[in-house]
Amino acid sequence: MQQNMLWNAFGNLVYLGCQWLVTVFVTRIFGLEEAGILSLAMSISAIFQTIALFGIRNYQVSDTGQKYTDGTYMGFRAITCVIAMLLCMFFSYVNQYGARQMGAIFWFMLFRLAEDYSDVLHGIAQKNGRLDIAGKAFILKGIIIIVMFYLGCHVTGDLVITLALMAIGSCASTGLFDLFYIRKYYCFALKEKFKKCLLLGRETLPLCVYMFLQSAVSATPKYLLEKMCDTSILGAYSSIFAPALLIQAAAGYIYSPFVVPFAGYYQKWERLSFIKLERKLCLIILLVALGLLILGGIFGTYVLRFIFGEAVYGYENLLIPILFSTIISSYLTFYGMLEVVVRDFKGLIIGCMVGEVLCVIITPFLIQVFGANGASYGLCIGAAAAGIYLAARLRYKWKGVKQC
Repeated sequence: MQQNMLWNAFGNLVYLGCQWLVTVFVTRIFGLEEAGILSLAMSISAIFQTIALFGIRNYQVSDTGQKYTDGTYMGFRAITCVIAMLLCMFFSYVNQYGARQMGAIFWFMLFRLAEDYSDVLHGIAQKNGRLDIAGKAFILKGIIIIVMFYLGCHVTGDLVITLALMAIGSCASTGLFDLFYIRKYYCFALKEKFKKCLLLGRETLPLCVYMFLQSAVSATPKYLLEKMCDTSILGAYSSIFAPALLIQAAAGYIYSPFVVPFAGYYQKWERLSFIKLERKLCLIILLVALGLLILGGIFGTYVLRFIFGEAVYGYENLLIPILFSTIISSYLTFYGMLEVVVRDFKGLIIGCMVGEVLCVIITPFLIQVFGANGASYGLCIGAAAAGIYLAARLRYKWKGVKQC
């Protein structure tokens, strides 16, 4: 478990760090206008990425009874990736984005889809106690995207072409490393009956709705900020938001390896063990978040100016609200994972729907009053409401259950 956690955490940190470096380079080399286009592509693709993922990773890993085969999960992921791309581009067309925006959205969506297909392969590895494979794969992907970004930036000097090279490199990494490496250890068929994939999709549809709504809670404030303000402000906000994602990423690395233990406790109705582990992880996440929050308050302004240069001058006050919103979002994701383990799909959908409705209603007013910080405050309110509801549902789920 410890070795898996270390490999997974290190690999993901390298991968996210490389993606963050891309946002830094775009801001410094191309300027806030192009950074805004990249941020738009990242936000739009993140929403439709949830359709590709369909929320089945935690379901897949906690499927200890082998209700569905590895081939079914792989085949279903291929179907959802195609659907996600089509819906993403249709949404972009309806919103009448320009040619450069459409191009950036398409290539970044393809980049995400390569990552999404790796996700189902890493789920197979995790079920078999080899989450270290995921960590190694992410290290390779991180190196590839930096190399591709460098080539695109210095050879063409065009953001859209650079994103295209990154997407192609990520697809190659998924096909040549992830798929090949997983096949060396586990035997499964690449093709599975379409009917079984549909059965999996029907059963996990509530998870897809939940993931879509959860992603919308995070993306809606940025979407509204882009609609109400200019692209440069969105570029500055997103550039500062990127380092804050380390909090959410660190939280995910802490609790994601414990999906299987949580599932085991729930199947055996070991309520006290489940709650004890839940509280322990909540405390660890809080301590990590507070540490990063203190560091951000002390050194944040200097670090942002050092990294982004003059582009972020005047926007440093966005950092602390962004950090708070990221911490709250981390708890929402954590309790969403626990609700998946206990198979409370109805609670997942209702909770995130409440959060999304609050975001849509409150965020425009907050942006008018507080400017770009209003997007962070809107995310705080929406994520907090959803997280509190999910925590209450989890307590209700365990109500009356006796310790075995």
